[in-house]
Amino acid sequence: MQKIKHIVYLMLENRSFDNVLGWLYDEQNPPKNNIPSQGTPYFEGLKENTYYNIDQEGKKYYVTKGTDNKLDVPSYDPNEVYEHVNNQVFGSEANPNQGQKPTMGGFYKDYVAFYNNASQIMQTYTPDELPVLNGLAKNFAVSDMYFSSVPTQTNCNRAFAASGNSLGITDDNVLTAWVNNRDVPFSLSPLHISGVTKPAGNQFNQSTLWNVLYNNGFNTPDDWTLFNCSGTAWERELDVEGYSYTRALMEQLQSSDYDAHFDVMDNFLTKAKNGTLPTFSFLEPEWGLIKNIIITKLGINGNDYHPPTNLQPGEIFVKSIYDALTSNKEAWEQTLFIINFDEHGGTYDHVAPPWNAAAPWDNKETPTPTAYEKGFEFDRFGVRVPLILVSPLIEASTVFRASGDVPYDHTSVIATILTMMGVSKDKWNLGSRVANAPTFENILTLSTPRTDVPEIQVNANAKVADVDAPPNDIQKIMAQSILTSALQQKAQKQSLTNTNNQATEDNAKDMFQSLKEVKTISELSSVLETHLKTILK
Repeated sequence: MQKIKHIVYLMLENRSFDNVLGWLYDEQNPPKNNIPSQGTPYFEGLKENTYYNIDQEGKKYYVTKGTDNKLDVPSYDPNEVYEHVNNQVFGSEANPNQGQKPTMGGFYKDYVAFYNNASQIMQTYTPDELPVLNGLAKNFAVSDMYFSSVPTQTNCNRAFAASGNSLGITDDNVLTAWVNNRDVPFSLSPLHISGVTKPAGNQFNQSTLWNVLYNNGFNTPDDWTLFNCSGTAWERELDVEGYSYTRALMEQLQSSDYDAHFDVMDNFLTKAKNGTLPTFSFLEPEWGLIKNIIITKLGINGNDYHPPTNLQPGEIFVKSIYDALTSNKEAWEQTLFIINFDEHGGTYDHVAPPWNAAAPWDNKETPTPTAYEKGFEFDRFGVRVPLILVSPLIEASTVFRASGDVPYDHTSVIATILTMMGVSKDKWNLGSRVANAPTFENILTLSTPRTDVPEIQVNANAKVADVDAPPNDIQKIMAQSILTSALQQKAQKQSLTNTNNQATEDNAKDMFQSLKEVKTISELSSVLETHLKTILK
């Protein structure tokens, strides 16, 4: 990798480019550097009184600049499943015709159908409101033409970020190309890695970036490690600090051969400060279950940027990573920090996603699915999301795009990492989307590292979230995962003592049903805590 010895990759949750970075530059204050060169520096951002959606009566709702320092906007989680993304992008939940031009005009109508305060969906954050994310983007590099891989929600986009596809086996053993998250069926057995049940028919089952590295000689934790947050007090009490969402999603990471490649964020921060990071570190945020009464009185709040929770913990989290990386001068000079978001999460963006996406199975390296969920053929990209590159080898105030017709998406990160780590392209075998993805190692243009370390601060004027909104999908998934781990531990103890666990099975069904019925974030927090206290008696 020549000058870069440490790649750090953080994928955050559910924000469009416009929602968090749309006001980064303007015509009076353009970027200093475009890659490839555009002549006059240019940034595809927002402009006041320009972009709008209309309601059922034809009334215009323009994009609003700023949220008055309220960092929980939108305060209700927007829709993000495939059908709703179609509605947001094309104005109808139905599959669009091949090549149909996106209008980006359905965000307001899609949101107002479920929530009263619909104007929030057109609100966007200013650089002063999210100074960490915007500060890193302005002081280093940002792509304003980077798209999620699939026009849908979290799991399939994270699968694309790991393996370049979203293929998985159904309960009936049908290879299916998935576009939406699927419910995890409850089971007390078998007990799987780190206390996580392996759900039948829910796994993405193809090879991942990390499998490719392992099979090509990068097979120690010093080569690559996935770091997840240490967890809540509940998780620590249940001894499930090692829970990795990525590992739970991707079946080919679940072999015990890879156990040493999973660690917690506290150890990442220590290694960063000591200059002993692996060649490649993948970071997971805290998935919506931080219980921090100082930041929010409403209970659970993650640091993943996922609506509707407060963004301040996310800003603090990103800053903590940057501060740790820059604290060791020698290691920092050889580091690339990649930040992106998995999908837009239903938040507004004005740039139409292109249609020229390669289906992953076009080159036969990836098997062709038997079934296509919702009839989607994987020939178009999802909504635009942020991609920020942070390194002292990057010129400040850089905006970059792919040089050809194919834009960047999550598979570009896979292709870039494999390229930088020296894995021959003929050994990737991750399908045609990865094989055709443009890479961005060319953004590291400086021959010697910068000596300045830009100071990044969080928003001192941020307002505490005061809306007790319904929980988002990630919060529900993680609550179910923690409950599952507790029930498994109880079932295992009962098995060791020859105790009949039928009562545990019956209670578990009631507990899971109660989690499904909660209406607010605070209620989810309260119900989960009650169940855990009952289980841990």
